[in-house]
Amino acid sequence: MEIKQQSLLDLIGAPDTRFLIPKFQRAYSWDAVRCDELWRDLMRAARAHRSHFMGPLIYLEENRDGAREISVVDGQQRLTTMTLILTAFKRLLDETGESLFGIDGDYIMETFLSGPAEAKLRLSPADRETLDAIVAGRQLPDQPSTRVVENYERFCAKMREDGFDPLLLWQGVNALTVISAELDNRKQAPTVFESFNSKGVPLVTADLVRNYLLIAENRSEQKRLFEKYWEPITGVFGDDPGSIKLNNAILGWLAVRFKQVRKFKDSQAFSIFKSFCEDEYDGTIDDLLEELYAFCMVWAENYRYHSVKKYKTADWATLGHKTRVSDRPRVKLDNPESYEYYKKHFGVNPQW
Repeated sequence: MEIKQQSLLDLIGAPDTRFLIPKFQRAYSWDAVRCDELWRDLMRAARAHRSHFMGPLIYLEENRDGAREISVVDGQQRLTTMTLILTAFKRLLDETGESLFGIDGDYIMETFLSGPAEAKLRLSPADRETLDAIVAGRQLPDQPSTRVVENYERFCAKMREDGFDPLLLWQGVNALTVISAELDNRKQAPTVFESFNSKGVPLVTADLVRNYLLIAENRSEQKRLFEKYWEPITGVFGDDPGSIKLNNAILGWLAVRFKQVRKFKDSQAFSIFKSFCEDEYDGTIDDLLEELYAFCMVWAENYRYHSVKKYKTADWATLGHKTRVSDRPRVKLDNPESYEYYKKHFGVNPQW
């Protein structure tokens, strides 16, 4: 198996190449949340002048009729979504007549969307006719694929918004990278696919938040942040298999803290947390972790006493740091029962 990191555009823009989604694979299923997250990621990458890793692409390569054919084992959702973005971008350039350093609609079409005799990306039967029609600019079939149409129209709408910068989008698309894994033979496909998608315990929200906050720091800073904040944060919930209570606390904190988003599913929590950190938050990691720790102390009491705000042990939302948002007054921890509860059960000595 050959594995390498490469630009997504280099991969899908290779000449005389087409990508085939096997018939047995599921239909295209990305929803608006995933599409919006990818859009934000590539825009952030462009503004920060950095690359963005999209994930792995596992495939088998064959040669048919003089063309290179890539049978996609894993990665069709990302490839389809990028094809929709590029198609919407091609349409925008055609409508405006714009050219970005020689990149126009015809270049996008010939390089990334259209193969020697058909569309570069050949989806499974449920979606193929719809995507072919969108890429070619033809009328949609009588029963089009809903997700394909909705997401294409979603990207078109984003490109019509006030303030949209075509050059920023193109820079973001160029910043996308993948790990491409070419299999040696078809017998490898089931094992490799299972390893990438099913092995091990999936990361929960708390794991993703911890990794996001700490992974970019150097080793000594990771150790300091983990010991000063993350260990106490997890400690307030005691025995918490699967981080269920901590996950719920993070969801509760987000619901209060990120006012732009009020309703969201558990599966969206990390994406929203990342959006808050990268688009709204302007404080330090220390401030954020200290606030989260204080909120978790209050949340843990709610689990203990089943009564919201029965004990106000932490003024987590008082203006002590610029991350905090409420004007509620400070309430000292002077209740002996509550204080002893934390010391006995969690080994935590709350300092407020």
